[in-house]
Amino acid sequence: MKRGDEKGKRANSHYISNSIEIDCVIFNFEGETLKVLLVNQKDNQGNLNWRLANDWIKEGQTILSTAHNILEDYIGEQHFYLEQLKAFSYPSQSSTQEEIAIGYYALVKNNAQGLTIKESIADAKWVGINEVNGLTDKHKIILDYSVKELRKNICKSAIGFNLLPEKFTLLQVLHLYEEILGIEINKPNFRRKILQMGLLYDANEKEEDVSHRAAKFYSLNLNNNELLSQREINFNFNGF
Repeated sequence: MKRGDEKGKRANSHYISNSIEIDCVIFNFEGETLKVLLVNQKDNQGNLNWRLANDWIKEGQTILSTAHNILEDYIGEQHFYLEQLKAFSYPSQSSTQEEIAIGYYALVKNNAQGLTIKESIADAKWVGINEVNGLTDKHKIILDYSVKELRKNICKSAIGFNLLPEKFTLLQVLHLYEEILGIEINKPNFRRKILQMGLLYDANEKEEDVSHRAAKFYSLNLNNNELLSQREINFNFNGF
């Protein structure tokens, strides 16, 4: 799913100042770990700091197009879920004026070869969400806010599946939700509930070359537009 929310679209119709920075929290899910892309950049004093992927809005660009360009520039990926968070303000390092940043979070699928950063991008890395340190204060605030929004939204929509490959096992889905929400979920209850929701269909394939019992692969039911387009899903993990 590739999405620019309505807030971003409305803002695109207005003139955007070059003093506005777009900060993208780019998530991917590798193994059983939620990771975020961090880049090592110089600040106004020439000091290197770890930051979120970011850029200033350039002349002729919009808020949304700048966010798209950041995704494509850093990971060369054109298929992602993108949602605007909100505007963040912070003291300027170079003047007495307040500076503005607009935050987005993006969910990017892993593939069989693993998600890679473009070779032309130096000093960038994927970091486990619980292992992030050394981030600038303003980007730490944006990252923390985006994680809270992600936790809230995956419980009432299907956006979490944007972090999974096209075909996945139910155990992968379970691990995804446990990692993002930071809770332990009862496996049988989760399996039963998610299969009853009509979100998935059986891909008629199983794992190969595994030492344990081969698990079935499932895919997202893209024909169920009502469930996928509306935020009315209630996973309700209470009691799981």
